[in-house]
Amino acid sequence: MKAVNKQLAQWDAELNQLHDRNGDLGLKVKMLEQELKEAWRSREANKNSAPTVADFPEAADLVNQLKARRKKSRADLADMEAVLEILSYLEESD
Repeated sequence: MKAVNKQLAQWDAELNQLHDRNGDLGLKVKMLEQELKEAWRSREANKNSAPTVADFPEAADLVNQLKARRKKSRADLADMEAVLEILSYLEESD
């Protein structure tokens, strides 16, 4: 009988430890859920405030501006079109 009582007391102590640990885990879960909600709200706010599409000038205008600033530039219309394509691709991936 003494051995059974000792075993029950040991199980009771283990059960109390499990309850304490689970209670702490429940609190951590609630805190993490709150942080996640705040992060999503912040993300949505940033997403809504960021410009969605940049207005790039036409490739021909870019070539003309470049030639006006750098007379000896070897860039041509095809180069500017490629640059604009790269920029628009980079913008879409953000």
